[in-house]
Amino acid sequence: MAEAVVIYREGEYGWDALKDLPPGVRFLFGIDGSLTRALEFLGCGPVSVEILPPPSTEERLVFLCLPDVGPVVQALTRLSPPFSSEDREILSDSRPIGPALSRKRGPLVREGLTILSSRGTGYPGLDLRWEKMVLWSRIYDLVATPSPRLTIREWILPPLVSILEGVKIP
Repeated sequence: MAEAVVIYREGEYGWDALKDLPPGVRFLFGIDGSLTRALEFLGCGPVSVEILPPPSTEERLVFLCLPDVGPVVQALTRLSPPFSSEDREILSDSRPIGPALSRKRGPLVREGLTILSSRGTGYPGLDLRWEKMVLWSRIYDLVATPSPRLTIREWILPPLVSILEGVKIP
C-alpha cells in the first residue's frame, strides 16, 4: 500500500485544506450519512458488495459496486476490541457495513473524519492500472452504543472519480 498524505483532519484543519479535493469527492466524503445510499442514488440502482479476503479476522475488505460500472469504492473495516461474536458476524454480512450494523444496533455515530491522498493501489485487489493514479480516501470511526466501534477506510476508485469530475462549484 502506498504512503498516504493527510489532507484534512476534523477539528485540526480549516476548510482551505479541502480546496484541492475534487468537489464531487469532497461532497461524498463530507456527508454524515450512508455512503451506500448516496452511491445508490448516483448509480440509480442497488450497491452490491464484493467481499475480498480480509487482512485479518478482525477486518473486512470489500468493493462497493455500482450497476453497469463495477467497483467504485474499496472499504476496509476494522473491529476494535472489546467485541462479541455477534459483532464479528457483522464483518461477514453481505450488506454494506453501515446498513448491516444499524439494523442490528440502531443509530450510528461517525467520529474523527480524516481525508488522505495516496498514489498506489490501496489494499491488494485493486486494479494495477490505477497504480500511478491519486487515490482519495477517508478514515472515520463508526460507533454503535454501547459497542462495537468500527474504524473504516474508504478509497474512492478512479471509475467513481471520473463520474464525480462532472460536479462543478461556481
